[in-house]
Amino acid sequence: MVRTSQQFQTFSDRHIPYPFALQGIVGFALLMTPLSGIGLRGPVSVGGTPERYWAMCAIMGVQLIMTVVVPVQRMRLWLQILYLLLQCALTAVSQSLFPAPLIDYVYLAIVLQALTLFRPWLWIPFAVGVWVLWSGGVIMATASVLAWIQSNLALAFPATCAIIAAIIYVRQYRRGEQAQQMLQQMQQRYDSLSTALREMQQCVALEERRRLSQMLTGEVQAALARTEQNIVAAISQAQNNLSRFQTTVAQTRASAGAAVDRLRVAITLLRRGEDDQVPPHSPMITTMAAMPFDELVISSQPYQILSWVLPVVFVALSLLVMLLQHRPTPDVILPLFALYALLLLAYIYTLRAHNALLLQIGLMGQTLALVALAIITQAMPILLGLLLVLWQIALRLPLSQIVIFLAGMPAAIGLLLARMRPQTMDAESLLICAVSAATVLGPLLLARRQLDQRRQAELRVALLSGEIEQQTSEVRTLAVATERTRLAREFHDDLGSRLVLINLQLQLAEDLVAESPEQALDQLQISREQLRAAWRSVLSVADAELPLEGHALAAALGDLTAQCQQSTSAAVDLRANECLDDLTPTVACTIYRVVQEGVANACKHAHPGTITVQIDRSASHITVMVLNDHLLTDTSDAHITRGGASPGSYGLVGLRERAEALGGRIEADPVPEGGFRLILHLPNEGGL
Repeated sequence: MVRTSQQFQTFSDRHIPYPFALQGIVGFALLMTPLSGIGLRGPVSVGGTPERYWAMCAIMGVQLIMTVVVPVQRMRLWLQILYLLLQCALTAVSQSLFPAPLIDYVYLAIVLQALTLFRPWLWIPFAVGVWVLWSGGVIMATASVLAWIQSNLALAFPATCAIIAAIIYVRQYRRGEQAQQMLQQMQQRYDSLSTALREMQQCVALEERRRLSQMLTGEVQAALARTEQNIVAAISQAQNNLSRFQTTVAQTRASAGAAVDRLRVAITLLRRGEDDQVPPHSPMITTMAAMPFDELVISSQPYQILSWVLPVVFVALSLLVMLLQHRPTPDVILPLFALYALLLLAYIYTLRAHNALLLQIGLMGQTLALVALAIITQAMPILLGLLLVLWQIALRLPLSQIVIFLAGMPAAIGLLLARMRPQTMDAESLLICAVSAATVLGPLLLARRQLDQRRQAELRVALLSGEIEQQTSEVRTLAVATERTRLAREFHDDLGSRLVLINLQLQLAEDLVAESPEQALDQLQISREQLRAAWRSVLSVADAELPLEGHALAAALGDLTAQCQQSTSAAVDLRANECLDDLTPTVACTIYRVVQEGVANACKHAHPGTITVQIDRSASHITVMVLNDHLLTDTSDAHITRGGASPGSYGLVGLRERAEALGGRIEADPVPEGGFRLILHLPNEGGL
């Protein structure tokens, strides 16, 4: 339904020169004007000749075609003015050829077009000019000031109601257009939400990466720098003072241990999300708040003003009409004032009524009072006071009750007129009533429809806005959590493993100081190189760089096993049954991290004689196993129960996250023969 309404709105915007209600009023007035000149005895009965009547009909037909075809809303201002002046000229010619009773409403339709096209500072002077043109035509046709006054009084109240109704409709129409534009923009934004969220996720990840790098990376780098300074100092002392050299090596090992402790604290903060809040929202996706809904088609204060202005205007105009047509005798004045009092009481009662049944009773009372006034005065303009009832009907009754009331009101009026008035209403009077009712009731009802559509559009905008905001918040939270998890995992798996091996090398150097200072010095040199590699690792982690490609995996694993053999007495047996060069960087990095974690844990917590690294690749799976031949003696970081990781263990948690992200799994448990094994299972998406 919403899509159909939008398609109709788009079609009307492209092909209909005016909003739908005003287009209908203009067309209805131009169609009914020739009919109003026919009367009951042919066109000659009104005045003139049949040729003049048909010429007027032709001009009305030309104007009708112009209002349907000419895209006046897309024209320049001066062209719009010329277009309406042309319509005024054609209407004046029609009035001079054949003054049909409804020609007045053609002028009114031109004024309503100007109201739609121009701003108040222009359409008000234009409306005055149209009134002057129409008045001149009336004087020329009647040659009577009294007839001119009566014509003005007859048209004044319908014109006032029609102009106000058109203003209300145009206001709702324009606000409805704004709401539809907002809805289209929000719908387009929602349709492109996935792309926008991906961009926002990248931006949030970069912001979080930069923020955490400044907060954590600097501290870790400072700890690494102190460790390197101690290593440099130890190397320089090795050539001069042996006792001093031994003390410096111990200090260096303590500094490396402090760096490991600081790294553990940083990883804990990242994993648990403590001490930090999600960064404030960035204007990546701006959302629109829904505009407030109006309680009525007209806002409260103008509605209260119009509620009293319209009846006062009607009473004043109808009294003037009555005084022009009747002598103010007591037998006329007293019944009129009694009916006016009854009308006002019914009107006030209707304003105060909130129940639907009581409201209809009040409206029916006003209708009866107006019909009685028309019967007594025999004045057609007083019967147009029913527009006051139609105004209240259009604004206050539901649509179903409006249909029922409008079906019953004409029947009741017809029965009253047939009962109390000998002569029936002529066709001209019926057409005038019909056109007057259409000019008031049509815009007000369509204004209510525009209001309902606008409410639906605004509600849809609010829902889309809330959904975008919710998804944006979820993606931001997920992006921050993902980036924190990535940093924690990379810090632990890469830098943590390197620091463990460096600490083991420093311990070995400390043990060798007394026996072989030269070998201790060699271990310090190796530790210094490994420390610089760890420093580069910190920078690559902060920049989110994958450390290796598939073709570099074998060499990286060889360097890792060599470093382990240099740091401990364990032998590392690396086996790979297939080529690993075509692996994606993500898979290669995961395999490297698993081997790095398994080897580092074995060196740190056990005293293995041999560490076996086996990489098997089949057509469907990749299996990586790290096995040591000695059971772990300290399981604070690597112990895995049958159900999962022990509290405080982040290394295997990070490995499990890596494996699950690739559709694989991690197994870690002791083997019956003694020792511990870590196994990674990954699907081989690329095949062999």
